[in-house]
Amino acid sequence: MKLAIYGAGGLGREVLELAQEINAAESRWDALCLIDDNPRFEQLSGYPVVPLNMLKPEEYEIVIAVGEPSLRRKLAQKIGDGGFRLTTLVHPDARISASCTLGEGCVVCYGAFISCDTVIGRNVHLQPNASLGHDCHIGQDSIISSYANLAGKCLVGERVFIGMNAVIRETTSIGDDSIVSMGAAVFNDIAPAMIVMGNPARAIRPNMEKKVFR
Repeated sequence: MKLAIYGAGGLGREVLELAQEINAAESRWDALCLIDDNPRFEQLSGYPVVPLNMLKPEEYEIVIAVGEPSLRRKLAQKIGDGGFRLTTLVHPDARISASCTLGEGCVVCYGAFISCDTVIGRNVHLQPNASLGHDCHIGQDSIISSYANLAGKCLVGERVFIGMNAVIRETTSIGDDSIVSMGAAVFNDIAPAMIVMGNPARAIRPNMEKKVFR
């Protein structure tokens, strides 16, 4: 089986390096490539960059390397419609409880910690050194950034973006399509499609476009 990384930007390069480390440890894939639907270059870091329609579902499994949660959802749908399978990448040095559940297409980077009985939905990306406490539930297509720290029994919705160094109090709920700014300290529930920042975190405005990056 071969691996295709959907996204040829900065996050794509990071996931490529993660795949290389996994391959060095367990020889999981015969070949690696990156997907860009409108390739501006033929290679990246020595690996081919191709459109999705050049690949065959029986030869490739795919992981998404895009940081925009709403786009992650669209790409996952496109991949499924094309007959491809999302695959999960876990860094050898991540720490994951045996009672944790990982959905298909998840990426768990170096130093991430996932405690007992946590459930992570499809196509979630945990960046390096993110930490999830016991009994958390993370909705699909969400991003948990580096050094974000969620205490026990947090409920995170779908397509949520949690920024670097954010801290989330135990039993807190975060609604779909919300953005938690970097460094925010969240003590109270967050309604769907809200942008919060600060310590303590306060709602700044609705996420009307349901986008993180402008």
